[in-house]
Amino acid sequence: MAADDVETLRLLCMGDNHGDVDSLERVVDGTEGEEFDFVIHVGDITNAWFDGVDEGREQLDAVTPYFETLHERGEFLYIWGNRDGAIGPEQPFQAYDLPGTFIPEDDTITVAGETFTQNPELVEDETILVNHYWHPELLEHFAGKAYFSGHIHTGRYKNKALNTAFLYRTADHGADALFGAYFVVEIASDGTWQVDFRNIGQVRKGICPRHQALGVQFVPDYWRQDCQFCYDEDDFYSEVVRTALYGLGTVQEEAEIDEVVESATSTFGATPPSFESRLREFLEERTEDHR
Repeated sequence: MAADDVETLRLLCMGDNHGDVDSLERVVDGTEGEEFDFVIHVGDITNAWFDGVDEGREQLDAVTPYFETLHERGEFLYIWGNRDGAIGPEQPFQAYDLPGTFIPEDDTITVAGETFTQNPELVEDETILVNHYWHPELLEHFAGKAYFSGHIHTGRYKNKALNTAFLYRTADHGADALFGAYFVVEIASDGTWQVDFRNIGQVRKGICPRHQALGVQFVPDYWRQDCQFCYDEDDFYSEVVRTALYGLGTVQEEAEIDEVVESATSTFGATPPSFESRLREFLEERTEDHR
């Protein structure tokens, strides 16, 4: 806990090391002498999806000592990601004995006075949601204490939601391998967040003036821009629509374009300046596609 406020919750948050140990060593070295209430890993601990289950077990053996050290600095909690085989019925590492506590997929668990779950439907006011797949609509519509996720390899932070990007991005998809970042989050008793972004490689923090409504972004430092949505603005409007529909409690096939535009405008304002007209055009195109 923070020394000046015993009610402040201090969390070390990371994910997506994909079997790499050097990135975890950088986290261990970078947090030496620090204490946390919780240390959270949001999944993709291994790269078993690409390397095979046997290699994944060897990767778990290799990362375990680092998790043990981190568990000494705070209660260690973790989940599995898609690269750990956590899709479909098999989930090969569920019985593996990692340090700390596994957060259940369809239940809640209380550790050191805090309640955790992977299931958004089980979230209550004081619940901490940790899942691997990113739900961007929860940037605006999250009713719990905190939401942490990963998977997409471009981090994001807004309100009570943080995507931790990656500790280590492999070269499996043809791109260069990269070291990434981790985060120290302090949540005060009034719900106020402080987010300490700690770069261990090639990630940078940015706020896009055109797309600032979607929060602070953490992207690879070789990108020409600080914003993933400047590369494909349809992704921006797709996320805006997804958020608006979630807030309305409906799906696009059942929603009127005007009500989606009104909901989105009230949530995101009018950035970029062409926001409303472009959003309406985007919705009309999608409505036509669904016919």
